[in-house]
Amino acid sequence: TFSDADRGSIQIEIEQLTDEINRIADQAQYNQMHMLSNKSASQNVRTAEELGMQPAKINTPASLSGSQASWTLRVHVGANQDEAIAVNIYAANVANLFSGEGAQTAQAAPVQEGVQQEGAQQPAPATAPS
Repeated sequence: TFSDADRGSIQIEIEQLTDEINRIADQAQYNQMHMLSNKSASQNVRTAEELGMQPAKINTPASLSGSQASWTLRVHVGANQDEAIAVNIYAANVANLFSGEGAQTAQAAPVQEGVQQEGAQQPAPATAPS
């Protein structure tokens, strides 16, 4: 059994450990975000609108239809320039959904600039109206 003095010393040590844990939680940061406290939840979360970002708008010219209507969406996913994913988006409309036109051509795969994947169809270039 512990005496009152022993329990008092243990309580002081527990309070010191708790203070140290709280200090570490308040100061631990990664990329300027507090990782172990709830501060980051309210301080570092911003919406795209708050950051001034605009949504991407893709318009297919009316002159392109069927398998000619296509886009290639290229997304940079890594630290190096050649780390990207390209998604070929072919004509997506009700008629093509039921006829199966372009059904086997859409794919997402890592690509390198200037390298065409074997078996992948090259989409027809489409330009957005000015």
